[in-house]
Amino acid sequence: MERIKILLVDDDEMLRIYFKDIFWIHNLEYKYELTVVDNIKKAEEIINNSETRPDIIFLDLVMPIEIDGRIKTTPEAGLGLLKKIKSDPKLKNTKIIVLSGHNEKALMSEVKKLGAENYLIKGDNLPKDLVNFIEKISTEK
Repeated sequence: MERIKILLVDDDEMLRIYFKDIFWIHNLEYKYELTVVDNIKKAEEIINNSETRPDIIFLDLVMPIEIDGRIKTTPEAGLGLLKKIKSDPKLKNTKIIVLSGHNEKALMSEVKKLGAENYLIKGDNLPKDLVNFIEKISTEK
């Protein structure tokens, strides 16, 4: 059985550790192949490689990105990647769940318009049972 590939793109080290621990604690390595990266550039390398391309992406919005030769931390980092993925015919069926600390309605609306499957707010709104959430999203068509 081929494992479902999940990519977590987040510059928050604690969240990357949390995700790894959830998969390890629940012995999900047989079903899911989890990759975690801390920046957009690494994420794009994984997404653009047909061997490592994920089925599901958990994407932070506010991340460092190079703009005009300078590193800037902005929601444009995640939004830009979301736009690229959803506008690429080879990638548009990739499920994207935005993970963000921001709960502004305008941002949530934009993310939905761009084609993300879900918008989870870090902290209290992060599903208490991440395993069940992942199981549900991975089986949806």
